[in-house]
Amino acid sequence: MIGGLVARHAITVVRAPLVDDGRGNESRDWSKAKEHESKGWAIDAGSTTEDEVNREGAAIEYTIRGPFSADIAASDRVRLLGGLYAVEGGVLRQPGPTALTGHTLVRLVAWEG
Repeated sequence: MIGGLVARHAITVVRAPLVDDGRGNESRDWSKAKEHESKGWAIDAGSTTEDEVNREGAAIEYTIRGPFSADIAASDRVRLLGGLYAVEGGVLRQPGPTALTGHTLVRLVAWEG
């Protein structure tokens, strides 16, 4: 776990249940999403990427590092610093030689515009 002054942030994990879409597939129902707070995260600025070819907008990215046992999944969304972000890719669990050095890495992205 990342300790000290670095990991002082709390995030809100937003998780939607899987529902049958009526065509034999399952999809997330974000209107019925549940939220829970997760403490002990460090927030690292990622980048912003402007995309003028496909749309007038920009991707805003962060990388967050938190407890190894954090309840977060690749299909979740995260409320952070007033914005709502999607988990980009997967959730990486980095084990360490001790509980103090193991952590979870998550890349977040949101589009503006």
